[in-house]
Amino acid sequence: MDKPVKIVPYNPHWPEVFQKERSKMRIEFGKESINIEHIGSTSVPYLCAKPIIDIMIGIEGIEDFEKLIRPLTALGYKYQPEAEDSIPERRYFDKPGFHIHMVERNSDFWRTHIFFREYLRNHPDVRDEYCKLKMDLAEKYQFQSKEYTKSKEPFIKRILRKMEIQR
Repeated sequence: MDKPVKIVPYNPHWPEVFQKERSKMRIEFGKESINIEHIGSTSVPYLCAKPIIDIMIGIEGIEDFEKLIRPLTALGYKYQPEAEDSIPERRYFDKPGFHIHMVERNSDFWRTHIFFREYLRNHPDVRDEYCKLKMDLAEKYQFQSKEYTKSKEPFIKRILRKMEIQR
């Protein structure tokens, strides 16, 4: 059985938690030229979310990720190579309360996650619709996190089609 899907109301401290973690990463990474973005539902004001801060690290090339393993491990993150089976272009790390998605800055993964975040930030009606969907799905798939995630896909794809229109 999966971990329970728990959706909570927006916490105005989430951006501050992200900024503190980002500052720690900047110190550990030193002079590396790396983009660090807050993504996922906790990055959208007033959006309900699972209480996990998603961080996207943008690197020049995926081969550059190895030099960041040690600094992230020093911050308590665990590298999860098995996650590459489902998303080969992403390197995934986690620790309690945080998920890291490391990808190339010019990748579709990077662009779509930034677009989705910005779209929800700028369209409160869509943000609220997404929250309702998440609450409904969390109730329906309380102990089936894969089904919960899969069931959000049509909504997410609908929003991402708007990105294609804007190109």
